[in-house]
Amino acid sequence: MRNGKGRTLKYNIIAIICILLLLHTGAVAQVRDSLYARFEQDKKTFSVFEKEHRKFVKGKHHKLAYLHWGEPSEKVFVWLPGSLLSAYDFQPFAESLTAMGYYVIAVDHYGHGLTAVPKSDLDFWDFADDLNVLLDKERIGKVVLGGFSRGGYLATAFYDRYPDRISALVLEDGGSVRFQALFNEMTEQERETFFQGVETPEYVKEKLFSQSGSAFDLYKNMLDFSEPDQGYQLFGFMKKEKGKWVGYYGLDEYMHMQDGNHYRQVLYNSDSVSRYASSMVRIDPLNTFRYLKVPLLILDATGQPDVFKSEKGNQQLQELHPHFVTHHTFDCAEHNIHFECPEEFLQELLGFLDSLE
Repeated sequence: MRNGKGRTLKYNIIAIICILLLLHTGAVAQVRDSLYARFEQDKKTFSVFEKEHRKFVKGKHHKLAYLHWGEPSEKVFVWLPGSLLSAYDFQPFAESLTAMGYYVIAVDHYGHGLTAVPKSDLDFWDFADDLNVLLDKERIGKVVLGGFSRGGYLATAFYDRYPDRISALVLEDGGSVRFQALFNEMTEQERETFFQGVETPEYVKEKLFSQSGSAFDLYKNMLDFSEPDQGYQLFGFMKKEKGKWVGYYGLDEYMHMQDGNHYRQVLYNSDSVSRYASSMVRIDPLNTFRYLKVPLLILDATGQPDVFKSEKGNQQLQELHPHFVTHHTFDCAEHNIHFECPEEFLQELLGFLDSLE
């Protein structure tokens, strides 16, 4: 009897384990099926949006992808996103500008969004050439050109090469102060803390900076870092390269800022890095804007901790051109103003555009 009860108990435990495994497998399958259904829906939403808003252009050096909103107009606003962002970055604000009669363009610059990393070593001025071709293809004369962070430096490079194509500039926490000067404003301890914190955490590398075997696997990884209603925009980062699906794969190495040591190279030994990577320190806003002849709006993030202290340099530029430069600070943001305080960003931008009328 004792052996029989023991066997019965053993069989019951095994049966319970099997049932739990089946339930777990079923639950996992349900979650996967639900996630796959969301993947398909977001892909459909993306496809519909892209059909209306996406264009590509073969530039002088490289093929660019970009989004556009509104009808072609004499009033044109072009936006250049920051590092690791795509043309979708400006979508929340596009309709407000089209309501003012603007034709809005947001560009995926080199290695970002649906624009591939160039096979040759192109720099920011090469990108300016490609953007110039884009404007020619769109039959656009002058534009209001804006950019955030790295995009701000790209905008400054464009003005440096094609000043006659600019009617006004909008620089958000980038492009108005020499990049190396931002680090000169830091204490030695602040610089070391910054360099130590630059490297991307391993779990983020695994999710965003790796290769995936399928579009669904990459989408699933990237979804953890997406806003709930913006899953379809993830497809605006996804490219198939050599049989693998990639989002940010290789992008940190392309910018040469994957860790503190590489960052130091860019800042203090730029001759040893690529032309593209060294562009960040070769941009000299004070020199580029010495003969500034168009309105310039500087949006300066001063929220704490203010890692990039650009207020002093921005004030210097404003003193140089008091009739052209408007300098507005935002203590609600540490860096990305249009993300951290979008209403304030939009209000300042629309007010500036309205003043150009």
